[in-house]
Amino acid sequence: MKKLDNFKLEHFDNGISIYQSDSYYKFTQDAVLLAKFCNIKHSDNVLELCAGSGVISFYAYSLCNFNHLYFNEIQPEMCEIIEENIKFNGFKRKSKIFNCNLKDLKLSDFPKSLDVIICNPPYQKVNDKSLINERREIAIARHEIEATLEDIIKKSSELLKDKGRLYLVHIAPRVTEIIICCAKYNMQVKRMKFIFNGEKEAYLVLIEAVKGAQIGVRVTKNKEEPN
Repeated sequence: MKKLDNFKLEHFDNGISIYQSDSYYKFTQDAVLLAKFCNIKHSDNVLELCAGSGVISFYAYSLCNFNHLYFNEIQPEMCEIIEENIKFNGFKRKSKIFNCNLKDLKLSDFPKSLDVIICNPPYQKVNDKSLINERREIAIARHEIEATLEDIIKKSSELLKDKGRLYLVHIAPRVTEIIICCAKYNMQVKRMKFIFNGEKEAYLVLIEAVKGAQIGVRVTKNKEEPN
């Protein structure tokens, strides 16, 4: 198939396989860490924002066969790859892909209320133009060009039902910003897991934020909370 000419299958030990390409931003271990961190129920309806190839949702689905699955991805080429990944992995549940900027999503787009939103967003602010990769496909995935952290949290609050959960992976230095922004949009951070990778300081943080929840958070690190 023409659209898959530059893509190859990456196989996971849990049985799923995902197409990805060197021409686009490739998923990393961050995606698997977030998928394992998510607490998703069998009856949940799930949306992945900034989906890329959809790897987080596919991996999470392999751990718990949840209900409806929706993807949002701004790059049309990646939306085609999500379609191929849906077919290849034999998804039987209803799914839908939204090829648009996440800021354009509306509650009326979803026939079912959303229980969970998953997102591995761009980590870097657009402060220094020289840091942006010259290839736009990769720059969009790494830098907040099309959507900022606040855009993601605000939209998640709009789309999630009461007590719905947002699962987010981000760089640890932005954790204060994440907590403040979540509270601004009625999303309380309830669980955080720091990833250290042998370093003295955490380089990643996994976040669970709950819409309309009370204040109070559990904080863990790598080996204290098996998934």
